[in-house]
Amino acid sequence: MKKKIFLALPCVALSLNVVAWREASAATRVFNNYAVSRERLDTETDSARWSKELGEVVVTGQGGAIQKRRLSTNVFTIKAHDIGKANNDRLDMMLQAVVPNMQINLSNGQPGAASMVRSRGLSSVQINATPVIYVDGVRIDNSNTATGLSQKLNEQGIRAASASGSLSDIPMENIERVEYVNGGAATTLYGSDAANGVIQIFTKKGGEGKLNAMVEAQIGWEEANGQFYHFRRTKDLLNQTGLMQRYRVALDGGGKSGGWSFGASASANDGIIVADNNKSHKYDARFGSHLDIMDNLTYSNSLGFVHNDYMRSRNGNEGYYSGLWLTECGAASSMSYVGENGENVPFLSDIDAMDATAYRKFKDFIFTSEKLQDKRADINRFQMSHELTYKPMRNLVVKGIFGLDYRYEGVKNIITNELIEAVQYNGPIAVGNISAYERKFTSTTFELNAQHKYYHEDLFSVVSSAGFQCFGNHDRQAYEQAVGVEDGVKAVDDSNRTYEERDRSTLYNYGAYLQENIGFRDKYYLDLGLRADFNTGFGENVGWQWYPKMGLSYMLSSEKFMEPLAASGILGSLRFYANYGVAGNYPPAFAYQKTVQFGQYLDGITAEYGQYGNPDLRPEKKHSFEAGFNSEWANGYFRLGVAYYNAVTHDALFSVHSAPSSGQSSTYLANIGKIRNRGFEFIVASDFLQTKDLKARFQASLNTLDNKVLSTGGETAFGVGTFANEALMQNIVEEGKPIGFLRGNKVVCNADGSYSHTEALSDLGSTLPDVYGSLALNVDYKGFSFFANADYQIGGHVYELDRHFRWRYGATDACVNEDWLPEGSAHKDVWTNFTSCFVEKADYLKVRTIGMTYKFRLKNISKSITLGFTCHNPFSFTKAEVDPEACLSDAASYGGASVAGIVYGSYTSPRQFVGSVKVNF
Repeated sequence: MKKKIFLALPCVALSLNVVAWREASAATRVFNNYAVSRERLDTETDSARWSKELGEVVVTGQGGAIQKRRLSTNVFTIKAHDIGKANNDRLDMMLQAVVPNMQINLSNGQPGAASMVRSRGLSSVQINATPVIYVDGVRIDNSNTATGLSQKLNEQGIRAASASGSLSDIPMENIERVEYVNGGAATTLYGSDAANGVIQIFTKKGGEGKLNAMVEAQIGWEEANGQFYHFRRTKDLLNQTGLMQRYRVALDGGGKSGGWSFGASASANDGIIVADNNKSHKYDARFGSHLDIMDNLTYSNSLGFVHNDYMRSRNGNEGYYSGLWLTECGAASSMSYVGENGENVPFLSDIDAMDATAYRKFKDFIFTSEKLQDKRADINRFQMSHELTYKPMRNLVVKGIFGLDYRYEGVKNIITNELIEAVQYNGPIAVGNISAYERKFTSTTFELNAQHKYYHEDLFSVVSSAGFQCFGNHDRQAYEQAVGVEDGVKAVDDSNRTYEERDRSTLYNYGAYLQENIGFRDKYYLDLGLRADFNTGFGENVGWQWYPKMGLSYMLSSEKFMEPLAASGILGSLRFYANYGVAGNYPPAFAYQKTVQFGQYLDGITAEYGQYGNPDLRPEKKHSFEAGFNSEWANGYFRLGVAYYNAVTHDALFSVHSAPSSGQSSTYLANIGKIRNRGFEFIVASDFLQTKDLKARFQASLNTLDNKVLSTGGETAFGVGTFANEALMQNIVEEGKPIGFLRGNKVVCNADGSYSHTEALSDLGSTLPDVYGSLALNVDYKGFSFFANADYQIGGHVYELDRHFRWRYGATDACVNEDWLPEGSAHKDVWTNFTSCFVEKADYLKVRTIGMTYKFRLKNISKSITLGFTCHNPFSFTKAEVDPEACLSDAASYGGASVAGIVYGSYTSPRQFVGSVKVNF
């Protein structure tokens, strides 16, 4: 079958270097990509031997740019070169094994799948752990959970939409760099929603001189990772090899007074599920420019657009038919085929044991069922940022930023009568139906800030920042359904609509901040800051909330007694730092309000209590302490960073039952909890080969995590995930234990190994890892480059529900002794007694990317030509039989915490093989 080749325009543009610190004679004019202004920054003194990274300028805590060495925390930067080399069209996948102290797991391998982002543990049970995301100073949607109306069920019990991650559809083109700020005092000035850290994306705003152009073609294929399948026939039944294509273009140019940059791309993927049932298309474009209106006034902008559409095959609990449910979960025996004599013959639950005739009929059944599914998602996203930078005097910069992020997600699920008949569904209402869900999210940001730099010779320096920021989030959702529709009908309209529901919410946040960074003798730095926020999600009795911070940074390597080490090349730089800060998580919109809900009885309207409300509802406040050091040794050949953090969330939001005396039987949010996360972070990097032609660099990170709920405010244990079945498994929040630990039935054996009894509601292990980290290797030889990265985790547990279901349908398993079963009992009669047997350690090491490029030049034709080949997800090593990442990851509430730990009918991320040709003109 011919595959269409999709062509379109994308981008790579010019990276601009920001020069650091003080030059006594003259300041150098540089381009700051965040401010998009030309700003005087001082270059390095002759006597100082700061490392290149500590001299780098970053943007943190809102406001303007500042050097890393002045900060009392760490900011990790990913440059355009590393972004382009990864060959990813999803931001979360690009960050997955690149950021050393952040863990990102894709919840499944289908397009648009949500990613779970964690750094320094889970600080809330009501708010997701994804960092706040800014693009060119504008706050954007970071949702990664199913929303309220997307969890509505149609007549067949199928959810309107699966959780989709907004990180997956951020336009990747034209990105200059990404900065990651991991929480604590570093995020205090971001206010009431920055407890989980901040990801800042800066886009290219233009080149200088003549026109520069780049075109690139990427073509490859992807295939299912069959190592986690129990049956050897599963891959043949459910999967195909999918063709992948991506085409990119980038243009930039400029002159003395301004510049511009444009990038675009188009991609198509047939997907790994048979009948092209998770094929996808993506088109994105981004434009940026800057213009010097006057010598001291600069305007810049960025515009980004992405369209993403894809098909989704059902996972886990999503419906009455699921390919993995019938194969890996052993449920094939619930289906039948017509035998030679016209009788119904059940399929075997062991699909590898089917004879040739049964297997052929089963394969036809699976293919037909997948082909007849019609669940499509469409996502459109538009981002915009406008900035004015004014420099009334040499060391004062004033900036104004305005922008918005608009994200539309629409999901339509058409279930035809033909599909119902094919999958042998005999439910309560087995007729054709259509369900449609849509979400329209708009976030607007306005900020005005100023930064002043004062230097008194080489003795004293002060960087002062102040500003005001407001943002508004507008979330509109709609769900509608038509039942009893004829095959061929594709839409829900006024003539066939049987149910509809709409939901709207609006939230505004206003914040003002002030920061002073004081330096003494270019080696001692004191960082002080304060932010005040008012949020419309706060209760009526709650006013402005305050977020203070303070920190110290000490450049030990600049002391005179360290000069011999520096002169010998043994020591490059050594910086110690410590900080304390408070950041917040604001409550959901309208959660503080008391409401009345209306119903219908006979021919009249009834009124009853609705939401209980809480006028004292306030934000969660995460108090963080951090201390550590960064060092560089042996002329930059070795780098070591160590940090310790201890973060306690006070006023954690928990769901509380209303008092019986209130006359209401409901729950409400209250600030009654306390959650602690603490641990160490280690980063080691070595440029172990540095010759004229050969350069090699290795980097590794290790992060420890100790997560505990210190207090639930007297509330009993409660579930935090959407999968809550007391007979099987629950993710639970309980005082003294980690968030979302696994609770279920535990087998207790006698001393001789025989079965004694089952203990209900037992702790079966935490889903959070004790240790996680990443590994990266880069080797460059002349025009050839090789790169590889991986990440790992140790500790944590996963419940293998697929495996447990296979046992329930009659398969034997080494983890359960058949002698444990009561005499005369079948697996299905007692299967819930043995839940703990199917819980394993979730340790893994995953190689995320292996790739190579070769760059050469053809005179008079191009500046350079780069040939590349990249393999994504080539190797996975796990302690469990299943993929610990392919978990149910939904939260119990919209925007809530995702804890995972339960594997059930979810596809793992596929292996991808991509070849590329890039030409720069």
